[in-house]
Amino acid sequence: MKNFGVLVIFCSLGLWSCDNKSSQDEEDLYTGREIVYDLLQTSDFPISGNVTFKERTDNAVEVDVMLNGTDGNVFHPVHLHYGDINVPDADIAFLLNDLKGSDGESVTVVKTLSDESTFTFDMLQEFDGSVKVHLGATGTDADIVIAGGNIGINQNDLSTGRKKVATCKSE
Repeated sequence: MKNFGVLVIFCSLGLWSCDNKSSQDEEDLYTGREIVYDLLQTSDFPISGNVTFKERTDNAVEVDVMLNGTDGNVFHPVHLHYGDINVPDADIAFLLNDLKGSDGESVTVVKTLSDESTFTFDMLQEFDGSVKVHLGATGTDADIVIAGGNIGINQNDLSTGRKKVATCKSE
């Protein structure tokens, strides 16, 4: 019985130290700089949210997309585009991780864009871009943007309410 008590204390201390280590590791991941942009409803679906760009200590940028109004066991493609949200056939700067309908979240770490150019947090405010979340990956669902918004130098180009949103370039 005495050994069991020692084992319980040892395991408790081990779990506590692991928990503190993971929160310390998370603090070490980020510099504390972040920018949040709104993602507005862009279709008949009542979906909106935001995209947060966080600077990481390894010089990467974490892109966190959070939407309200999604549900189900579906995945919605998320694209970082060059250009304003209403530019037709805008090139894709980076394919972000799909957003899960069940929790409305997508997290992607970006160091370089699709054309192999470097992407840093310091470049973000001058970036000519937008973020689009699609209903689906193929067929007519790929042409439906359920939420989107301008980022970087385009951030002030969206007024409140819905705006014309161009579909993405098919590739």
